Order: sequence, then C-alpha cells, then structure tokens
Amino acid sequence: MAHPLRTWLLATLAAHVFGEYVNEAADPLFLQVALETRGRAAHDLVLMHIPYNFGHTIEEVAFAGSGSLDTFSYALGVVEGPLSLLSKQERLADAMQPNGELWGRLRPNLHVKSEVTGCPIYFTPPKYWPPALAEAYFGNKTVFGMLRDPYERLVAQFRGNYADYGGNFPEFYETCDVDGAVKSMMQTYLSGDKYAEGCTYVPQAEYFDPPYGITLAVDNLHFPDSANKVFLDHGYSNLRIATQDILHVDGCNEVWAGDLSCETKALVRKVYARDFELICKYFGRCDENANTCLELVPTMCPSNLTAKKATATYCA
Repeated sequence: MAHPLRTWLLATLAAHVFGEYVNEAADPLFLQVALETRGRAAHDLVLMHIPYNFGHTIEEVAFAGSGSLDTFSYALGVVEGPLSLLSKQERLADAMQPNGELWGRLRPNLHVKSEVTGCPIYFTPPKYWPPALAEAYFGNKTVFGMLRDPYERLVAQFRGNYADYGGNFPEFYETCDVDGAVKSMMQTYLSGDKYAEGCTYVPQAEYFDPPYGITLAVDNLHFPDSANKVFLDHGYSNLRIATQDILHVDGCNEVWAGDLSCETKALVRKVYARDFELICKYFGRCDENANTCLELVPTMCPSNLTAKKATATYCA
C-alpha cells in the first residue's frame, strides 16, 4: 500500500502541475487525497516568496524541518535538475517531512520564466502569473510573505554580492561602500531595468497586489520569531525556524542602513514608497527615515551597533 504522505504529495504535485487539465471531482485519487488530508485543514497558508526576504529559510523548514539544510539542498537539486517530472515528484515525496509543505522555489512547475518579468514564476509578483498556475498554487489559501524595511533589505542585497540575485558590485564591495552600491541599484531601477538581478529590485508592494497577492504580512524586522508565531497560529506545529536554520548573508558585516547617504535614501523612498506605506499599515512603524537591522539574525547588525547609531544618517 502506498504511504499516505507519498500519495498526498504526488497527487498535490500533479494537481499543481496539471491542475488546468485534471477534473479533481471525477478522479478517485483526488477523492482519496481529500479524505486523507482532512486533518490538515488548519494548514491554510501558502508562501509568496519575495526575493531577499528569507523565503529560502521558510521553504527549507517547511519542507524538511529544522536542522535539515542538507535535505533542503538536495530537494533544490532535484527540482532544478534534469530529471523527469515523475522522478522529481517521487524524490520530493521521499525527502519531505510528514505534513511538510512545498512552497515557492520547491514547486517544480514554478520554475518557468515569466513572460512579463523574465524571472522565475516563484520570484514574480502574483498579478503577472498565468491565471491557471496562480489558481493551482494559491487557490483559496491565505497568502503570506515577509515584509522588510527597504533600506535594510538593500543593504543585505549589497552584502550578499551575488551576481544575478541582488547584484555583484566588486567596485563597491572591495571597500564595503554600501552607499555607492545601493545608489547604483536605484539608478538601475529608475533607468527602466525594473526586473534586474532576479527581480530583487521589484518593490515588495507589487507582491501584495491582487489577484492572489499577499494578505498576511509577516514582520521581517523580528524574523524568525514573527514567522514562527504565524506558523503556530495556523497549526503548523512542525514548522519552527531555529537560529541555525537561517540562511543569511555574510560579508561587509559592519555596514548598515545608517551608512546610506540622504541622497541615496531619497532614491530608495522614491522607488519603495508603497513598501514604507505597507510597513506603516501593518506594523505601525511609520518613520520612513528610521535605520533598522535584524537583531535576531546573526551578523545582520553591526557588532558596534551603539557606536554606529551615534554616527548614522537620519534624513528628516
């Protein structure tokens, strides 16, 4: 007899890959899956992976559980490799934790390139997804996503220094010139290259736009505690992100949002005006000039934070 988890995962993958071609009500397998998964009704979330907002960490723990980076890395290799769809489904089913989730980048059918953005669908705002694919992935679930301070997010992208994902800036990285790098990012965006570097410059607000936009914003400033609370509130007792699970940047560790010049911050506010509005709306932090860093994530604040605050720019 097939393992219930394996049966559920294979059927789920089939539904999301071929959803527009399958009559679920007429297929006994889908009826079986519906019966087997009734107890998971509280699991009503689906992730919209905004680039550079700890989406990979969430996908990792949702799929494999805490302390399972090797399993997550294996799963990414499966999803992005040359195997047939059926082989990918089987291997993912074997590797996933009980009651795990296949979110974002771990969905094989979300790796097609968007005709609008040129980025993978999993990094593309939902309003640009093909309707059938969006309905198959999001359905009637609660769409959640991390919402991050734009200054702090751009600093992280500079520190990541990844070509095609946030940007590689050797001329600035060598001296840890975060201001020069972020200014260059904003000039790239404002010149019309909106979807550059893997859609990492796209305003987060676009991922909140209907249809299928994020309706549950999770505060990135307090990650991972904020995400863990959401998981607990929605019945995901098997999802808990520990500090050692967090995938984060490392390098130029002493730079932060307070090192950005007022000229650069003005460009950031111009590009990400709606992001600041969302942070005010959802979290009550309405000071667009505030300098923040992630105190719950290793190396995401300067080691000399008190001294850095004393010399930080504040551009009221």
